[in-house]
Amino acid sequence: MTAREFLVNITIILTVMAVGALIETAVPMFVARPWKQGRRAANLGLTALSFILNWLLASLAAIAALTLRPAGALAKLGWSMWLDVVVGIVVLDFSVGYLSHRTMHMWPAMWRFHRVHHSDEFVDVTTTYRTHPVETAWRFLFAIVPVWLLGIPAPAVMIQRLLQATNGVIEHGNIRLWPGLDRVLSLVWVTPNVHKLHHSREVSETNSNYANLLTIYDRLLGTYTPSDRAESVVYGLDDAERMS
Repeated sequence: MTAREFLVNITIILTVMAVGALIETAVPMFVARPWKQGRRAANLGLTALSFILNWLLASLAAIAALTLRPAGALAKLGWSMWLDVVVGIVVLDFSVGYLSHRTMHMWPAMWRFHRVHHSDEFVDVTTTYRTHPVETAWRFLFAIVPVWLLGIPAPAVMIQRLLQATNGVIEHGNIRLWPGLDRVLSLVWVTPNVHKLHHSREVSETNSNYANLLTIYDRLLGTYTPSDRAESVVYGLDDAERMS
């Protein structure tokens, strides 16, 4: 990823965050308590660090895609480029968005880093990049392996990264979504209500709804929790989870 492409992506993401913040103010699902407002400074500090690390890792992934594509399975199939891109986006969404995320909940060694994200006691657009650098590097591994094995084209890598980043902001938004609309969208797409349950203090809800873009993975693999319970969610971690 060139510096110019990075700036374009960051501009898009920051714009989505700004619009999301405005919508949160206009139609919030929950009203933040005054003392919780101070958490945003810490969140934005981690966001800046995450942007830098993501740029470096996304650049490496794009370079790997260009270098490894001729030897990958997709290149040998001889499909059209657009089909390779679509397949690549879906594969990366499953690997990076779902699989890497689920492993961080299942493996105690990785949960120690991922719980930084879950320890936020209020969820809004600033929670999106409240992530430990080790988590960012872990997700990168789940991107580079399918790129290496399948020869996923560079455009698929870049598009998936941008979709993941922008929908990550949207799904963390403290936005009140009309239940009927949420019900329809969540049949396929990860909505704010779907992801709110993933930040619940209830372990059964926290260990569900792992996906980033498509809900189909959670539905097929038995980790989906219906979004109609979103308005009763209590965020954060209990004391045992904090110390584990």
